[in-house]
Amino acid sequence: MKNGTDQINLQYTTIKTPLPDFIYDNLRAYSAGANIYRPQPAELIEKIATKYHLPKEMIFLTAGIDEAIQMFIHAYGGHTYTFAPCYVVYGDVELFGKKLTKIYSIDSGNEFTAPIKTYEDATLIILANPNNPSGVTPKDKVMELVRSNPQAIVAIDEAYGAFSDLTVDDQVIKHPNMVVFRSFSKDYGMAGNRIGYFIAHPDVIAKVKDFTTWANVSYLSVGAAITALDHEEYFANIRNDINKRRDEFINFLKKQKFSVLPSRINAVVIKFGSEKEATAFVAYLSKNNIIASHGNGNSNIGLDKSFVRLSIGTAEQMTKVQKVLTSFPR
Repeated sequence: MKNGTDQINLQYTTIKTPLPDFIYDNLRAYSAGANIYRPQPAELIEKIATKYHLPKEMIFLTAGIDEAIQMFIHAYGGHTYTFAPCYVVYGDVELFGKKLTKIYSIDSGNEFTAPIKTYEDATLIILANPNNPSGVTPKDKVMELVRSNPQAIVAIDEAYGAFSDLTVDDQVIKHPNMVVFRSFSKDYGMAGNRIGYFIAHPDVIAKVKDFTTWANVSYLSVGAAITALDHEEYFANIRNDINKRRDEFINFLKKQKFSVLPSRINAVVIKFGSEKEATAFVAYLSKNNIIASHGNGNSNIGLDKSFVRLSIGTAEQMTKVQKVLTSFPR
């Protein structure tokens, strides 16, 4: 297999579009100001609070959503429930010596349906919406989960929130047991900058903030995030293009007789009849210089090796992928 620019790596759900020059052009002042510690920089918090029409005391900055997940596991994760298949970092509950209950939520029709009910022994419930790798939960069902579990913190992971109209960020202020995770990784295509935040009541923030460092976010990343927020339309266009390519790719796969799970993120999951079939498919992609995520890969929990996930690349990349798949022996 060739390496370098010939390889199309669709293993991870990072945005393949390079960041625009205006991000870099605006970083000089932040670079100059990065010589001192800057815990929870107020300028970004205020900008996010303004965007959501929320008090700034309800915003806490993190080094990506991964850090937020781990903070809440440490603070509240005694018995955590989540709905599989889902994001791999939720599995850190067990790494940290706490109890994790994974509820498999893919039905016989390959639809993701999280059971909405009271989980009496839950201390933390994590629901991704849209879900990675597949599926969504309607907003009314999300809020039913929150209201049905006042004994637990219900964390809604909206890492891919900007790819859909499912956000419940406006509901946090009404529900003290609720938190919403958001990130610049997918919304604005800057995963490597490791900058995110969560929305929660101040008393929740007071409990979880001790599970991170005093100055936990890069000031350069703060500058990139502020600049991105000043160019919302630019990034909305990128997300719209990705959504369009994803839907076109799903239609292509269905015409090629692949079994495809529903998706509202920048990735598509194919379900094969067996692990052997999926393994042959991944090998075929690899032979043609395309890298996919097989089973859980490094990104998920709850997927066996009959599943293959492909993220959505650039228009040029997806054209090449479709050309390769047209010749896949069935």
